[in-house]
Amino acid sequence: TRGTAQNPDIFFQAREACNKYYEAVPEVVAEYMAEISKLTGREYKPFNYYGAPDAEHVIVAMGSITESLEETVDYMNARGAKVGIIKVHLYRPFAPQYMLNVLPKTVKRIAVLDRTKEPGALGEPLYLDVRSMFYDVENAPMIIGGRYGLGSKDTTPSHLKAAFENLMSDAPKKGFTIGIVDDVTNLSLPVSEEINAAAEG
Repeated sequence: TRGTAQNPDIFFQAREACNKYYEAVPEVVAEYMAEISKLTGREYKPFNYYGAPDAEHVIVAMGSITESLEETVDYMNARGAKVGIIKVHLYRPFAPQYMLNVLPKTVKRIAVLDRTKEPGALGEPLYLDVRSMFYDVENAPMIIGGRYGLGSKDTTPSHLKAAFENLMSDAPKKGFTIGIVDDVTNLSLPVSEEINAAAEG
């Protein structure tokens, strides 16, 4: 189709008319992820949880950082912590019910890691979505956000452990950064321990 134009009323109507298709996407994706899980033996869901079943502190993230987070979770839980991660596999449309299905009921605090910087915003996109899903929810967990990996800056298990330690502290730093030393706005988290999360051997 070429050369078409829509008046404002028609354009607005058309934009809203597609709502039902977006609303249907999470269930369709979940069904296909279940089929992929059968074929590969690896569990795929819109949101996957990894960690202690009774975790009190959880980090939410997506992308390759979740592999390093798994190593960090194993390292910390082996030393008595109760932590876990939620891996986001479906970001848009955001489907809160699928995240709530895997979030342990014991969680008291959540840190959301974004690999982007939105100057002037109250927070980064994934953080704002997670925070919004708990809006007006009674006894909602504390939710903070942080940034990592901009410009492909390395993020190690030591940095991720610092994010967990910040989350567990008496006064968690909000809008924090990991992987750098921020000596201008002082938002970076210090690394308390250089850890080697690689498997033995």
